[in-house]
Amino acid sequence: MSDSNGPAGGTGGALTALVRAVLDQPGMSFRRLAEAAVDPETGYRIGQTWLHKLTRGEVSRAPEPQVLRALAAGTSLPLTRVQQAAAEEFLGYTASELAGMPEDALVIVGHLADMDPTDLPQVRAVIEALLSKGDESSGKREV
Repeated sequence: MSDSNGPAGGTGGALTALVRAVLDQPGMSFRRLAEAAVDPETGYRIGQTWLHKLTRGEVSRAPEPQVLRALAAGTSLPLTRVQQAAAEEFLGYTASELAGMPEDALVIVGHLADMDPTDLPQVRAVIEALLSKGDESSGKREV
């Protein structure tokens, strides 16, 4: 038996919340999510029953890697974000260096982790240009 925040018999945790948030989006349903949740590496498909169990906090074991890849594909979230949510919910592990960041920032960081390293300098240049533009409009200058 676990507490109300644990995976078994409770309300779930980070992965459960992530999937619930996707299901709360307009036009999304368990059926649509299950249809989209296909592991690109193995072709493994997540069933609606498993998704229902997850959202009710009835999944007691950490999902297999193919399930996490399928969830990432179905939710259109970076795989690293899905893996982090599963680690938090089922292993009690939280990446402390990302704790406290807004959800949008976590999604961006997750996408960066999955990018080709040769593309990262271009992304950095875009971010620096945006920051520079913000500094100019607020009257701040780099020293």
